[in-house]
Amino acid sequence: MDFQIPYDRTGEPPVFRSRFGGLWTDRRDAHQILTERHQSGRYSDLEAEHLAHYIDHGYVILPGATDPALIDEYLEFFERSFHDPPARVTALCQGPRLPLGPELYDRIAKVDCLHLFFSRAGELIFPPAVLEFLTDLYERPPVAFQTMSMRKGSEEPLHIDTGPLTLTEPMALAASWVALEDVVPLSGEFEFVPGSHLLPETLHYGVAKGHDDDMVEHHRVLTRTLELADERGLKTERFMAKKGDVLIWHADLLHGGAEIQDPTRTRKSFIVHFMPLGVMPNFYDFSRVRAYPYPHGGYCLDNLQRARPKIWPGRPAVKSTSRPGAGRRMKDRVPRPVRSAIRQAAARLRHPVRTA
Repeated sequence: MDFQIPYDRTGEPPVFRSRFGGLWTDRRDAHQILTERHQSGRYSDLEAEHLAHYIDHGYVILPGATDPALIDEYLEFFERSFHDPPARVTALCQGPRLPLGPELYDRIAKVDCLHLFFSRAGELIFPPAVLEFLTDLYERPPVAFQTMSMRKGSEEPLHIDTGPLTLTEPMALAASWVALEDVVPLSGEFEFVPGSHLLPETLHYGVAKGHDDDMVEHHRVLTRTLELADERGLKTERFMAKKGDVLIWHADLLHGGAEIQDPTRTRKSFIVHFMPLGVMPNFYDFSRVRAYPYPHGGYCLDNLQRARPKIWPGRPAVKSTSRPGAGRRMKDRVPRPVRSAIRQAAARLRHPVRTA
């Protein structure tokens, strides 16, 4: 008997916009899921409001989420780090990566992963409102895999994080922007395009979220995405934050930094890139990287430097400068504040706190 394939059948609409799936908030029935969970008491009214806004607009603002006193403590450490930088800390300066030092103090510089040397980093990265939202979003514990600390605005054109920061689950990426001071006009404010996370997906080479350092192809993807945003009438907004405010944005939300019109003005900020536990960065070899818990909740990656860069066809191999055996012991690869947090978490597991 011949088997006839029913070519005339109409398939179900895709569950996700992205061909790489996504979180539950990326489903086409996300609002239905949210309503059911809200009605069951899983989410409070405020949590449901934040999640609904994130689903529709691709971002949420948590006013005053970060303790100002904690921010002051971090700012003191941050400012001091330019003149007494921790070992191996670098900064991206509109292209080149340079060792952190006093000559970068008044430049546009993204200081990479300075949190690994700050003893209260877990509280700065995961204040209660941020931890609660990310846990609701991920349905798994959140992990901070990268931070950037900045004195000046970035002046970075509108872009999407999944291009350079591809994960093993690309759509699981989220990020936060923490205002370390009141944002003032002309300082190169943080910009974003609400709703751009819902634009039709444009992939690199038609198949990939990440650009793998092919900036020509990445420019093509961003150009097409910006065209789609313009065709749909989407507008760019600026985050005029107060000190302690936090903005969390979606993996595919267009964002960047406005032009600095007054070079005497700072825009001190702290940026964190997140993923859920069980996901890992895919833009470098993470075989020697581990996620460890912070004492107050949330996780961080233990490695400051990428263990071994990925080798793509046509790219010359990079000789490792690590000494033999490096990375085998925690003290070889983990800065002291992170080691302390790990030991505190381990102690809690051995001796859990009992409550009445």
